[in-house]
Amino acid sequence: MYRRITDRDGSSEVGRPLSLRFRAVDRGGSWIPRLVVAQVGILLVALARGGEYATPVIETSNSKLAAAFRWSTGKALSYVQTGRTGVVDRHEGDKAGAGPVPYMPCYWAGYTFRTAFYSRDYCHQAAGAQLLGLHRENLAMLRAFAASATAGRKWYPLWALNFDGSPFKLDFQGDHSFVREVPAVFELVEQCWRQYQWTGDETYIRSPVLTNFCAKAVTEFIRLHDSRIPNGVAEGDGSGDIFRGSATYNENRSPLVEAGDGMACQYQAFLAYSGILGARGEHEAARSYATKAEQLRSFFNSQWGVKKGEEHFVRGYDTRGEALTDFGKENSWFLPMKFITDPSPRTDAYLGFIARSVEDPRQRPPNLEAISYLPGVFFPYHRVEDGWRWLEYLIDAPDREYPEISYTILSHVVEGLLGFEPDAPGRTFHTMAHLPGAIPEVGVRGIPMGDHRIDVTHRGMRESVVTHVSGSGPLKWQAYFHGSHSEILVNGERRLAEPRSVHGVRSSRVVLELPPGRSITATVP
Repeated sequence: MYRRITDRDGSSEVGRPLSLRFRAVDRGGSWIPRLVVAQVGILLVALARGGEYATPVIETSNSKLAAAFRWSTGKALSYVQTGRTGVVDRHEGDKAGAGPVPYMPCYWAGYTFRTAFYSRDYCHQAAGAQLLGLHRENLAMLRAFAASATAGRKWYPLWALNFDGSPFKLDFQGDHSFVREVPAVFELVEQCWRQYQWTGDETYIRSPVLTNFCAKAVTEFIRLHDSRIPNGVAEGDGSGDIFRGSATYNENRSPLVEAGDGMACQYQAFLAYSGILGARGEHEAARSYATKAEQLRSFFNSQWGVKKGEEHFVRGYDTRGEALTDFGKENSWFLPMKFITDPSPRTDAYLGFIARSVEDPRQRPPNLEAISYLPGVFFPYHRVEDGWRWLEYLIDAPDREYPEISYTILSHVVEGLLGFEPDAPGRTFHTMAHLPGAIPEVGVRGIPMGDHRIDVTHRGMRESVVTHVSGSGPLKWQAYFHGSHSEILVNGERRLAEPRSVHGVRSSRVVLELPPGRSITATVP
């Protein structure tokens, strides 16, 4: 539950202590104040039933990062619409909208002058929302998108939904004219798996509406959208018109038939569906989709994604069948971000090409929400300075009020800087520090994974401290360190380290058991 209190006359001063009195109301459980965020004229108080929405807390030597994380926590929570009543279909062309109606569990994922959440934004915000305990919202929004994909819509989910789950009319004119972009279909499949990994909630892999959507996305959807260049890769219609079906997230009316971001997201959808099938015990089918994923990646790296005489990967094919290798924003950087490119010197060079391209103001995306992907492009490859360059850019941006920014700052800290990868069903997680020179130390307390709470701190690249604060039963911590190391000290005792490669980056690992209440320090000697 969230309560927004506004100081209408502006008499409160920033930095001045505020006194709050809470009245407990027994409606099936006690409510506990978890967060107070003071802004100019606004006080946001998040109340959590039984700790359900307890928010993570950052500890870092970098004051800018600390302030940004705290700001992001409060700002992201302020966008939650759960339990509210309001208008729908409000946008820049209709400022009145219709209603009021009761809202479903959800949060703003799109422009705040539109009463809607968008599939692309949702997929990018879901990890940050999970860190804030917005599990009910994530699940409800994902199910709403999945339910909107029908045979009449050729298994495209709707692009935008009102806060009550109805079609957002600005982007929906009927089943044959609505905004649709290929990558979103596959990213929604991926989110079913990712949120299962974060939460361990089997609804994500067993709900009929979600399982039907995933099955149709990796079969019928591809079959129905693979006619102009028949090769098993889902296509747009080639017009660049988002109301007719775009192959890419890049909305500059690029007339692509097939796009790198669509193909890369399809690859991740195959992997996700394989994981879902395996978790349901359908092992033969799971192996089949793992094979499909590997075949698609091989096809990209040997044929689709290479052009004779060109050093850069192909980012898409236009209506003439020409392979394009210039910088295409999303259809370029999604290639390494979704790991469809093989770990290789070519991928390393392509990351450098992306880094140079986005530094050029003429090629840099004008919209901040597009730039919000960039830390996630670089951190997994341990390009820590590039990752921090664009995370800091988001933090400093004057237009960071766009909802996607606060949610992604949170996830870039946990998944990026901390290198935290969850596996709640497997009762394991891994960490790997990706700290730039500007951040010698960072930790986040209260990371939620399933019913567990975990504290993670990295001190430079050579020491990690993890505490299993609470949860049912022990966890396994896979402690990764960048580089090749023969030994890792575990609470001062030497352990043999296992050599590993993470997206082509050399690393060393030790696997440790963490019962609830235990803290372990792992150090590279």
